[in-house]
Amino acid sequence: MPEQGVGGVIKKQIIIASIVSAVLAITLVFTLKWYQNRQPDLGGDFTANYNGSSWKFSDDSKKLNLLYFGYAKCPDVCPMALSYTSQAFASLNEDQKKNVRLIFMSVDVEHDTPASVATYAKNFDPTFIGLSGTKENIDTAVKLFAASYIEEKDPKSYLGYSISHTDRIYFLDKDGIVLDTLPNPRSADSIVQKIKENL
Repeated sequence: MPEQGVGGVIKKQIIIASIVSAVLAITLVFTLKWYQNRQPDLGGDFTANYNGSSWKFSDDSKKLNLLYFGYAKCPDVCPMALSYTSQAFASLNEDQKKNVRLIFMSVDVEHDTPASVATYAKNFDPTFIGLSGTKENIDTAVKLFAASYIEEKDPKSYLGYSISHTDRIYFLDKDGIVLDTLPNPRSADSIVQKIKENL
């Protein structure tokens, strides 16, 4: 092959390599943008019943919203979770308190009334919202946050039943998107830390 021909081949290979590199770089940029803008896996808007009235998250959200699924007659994990959260809220300053809210959503459709859930939540902190709703309302919210619950007959308990449910606090932005979660075991201090990290 003539020397000039070899040089031409090399030049052509350099051009092709440059084009491939440019295509890969553009693909990488678009992939990163897609990853950053992709829809999150958990969360979203949901509806429920607050003290007898229709309630929608997007109409009443704060900058940071803590969500907990449970039931008002829960003998152990629910009161512990709300008590620790109440202690955490008490340690926040006024500006922080204005931007944070806890939402307690009952999964006990059969036994918890809208009024009883609202009262139950407020007993821990006046700013806490206690929600109930139809089974469809509750199942929709549970599915959005990949939570779960199951009612079991329990003749040995004073209620005659118990509900196994997800024991996790979800930290949501104003659109209901999950920013973070905090499973058990937890403390008031760990809840405060998560609030400050996500506020």
